[in-house]
Amino acid sequence: MTRPETTRRASAGHRLTRFAGEAGIPLLRIGLGVVYLWFGVLKLFPGASPAQDLVERTVSALTFGIVHGDLARLGAAITEIGIALVLLSFRAPGLCAVLLIGHAVLVSTPLVLFAGEMWSAPLRASFEAQYILKNLVTVAAAVVIASSRRGVR
Repeated sequence: MTRPETTRRASAGHRLTRFAGEAGIPLLRIGLGVVYLWFGVLKLFPGASPAQDLVERTVSALTFGIVHGDLARLGAAITEIGIALVLLSFRAPGLCAVLLIGHAVLVSTPLVLFAGEMWSAPLRASFEAQYILKNLVTVAAAVVIASSRRGVR
């Protein structure tokens, strides 16, 4: 015969696991959506985003100087707000994953383009580089979101 506290513990563990399975992906989408929306909205206003200079220089480098300054900043803002809207719509998990991974790859390019600023020694990342490296979590989240498509899980 099982002891009552063991049964309660197992039952609580089962409920927690079930909750995590049901709420995990929606919470992930909401969390990422809020972050993308927040960062995107900040980029709408000159000087409001601490990443503005890096964004403008990166977009300019990637477009060989064709897109720069305010246009680069606004393009990044619109892109991030668009990604946020897809995340928060709870639709199109495949598209959502592609957008997240594409964005993570593009915003990681300063690690190479501006390596002298990003790294003071091997594995010694600047604050900006650490900010960029957190996108590894975004890629993992994109994979989880893509798995939420019907029939994948």
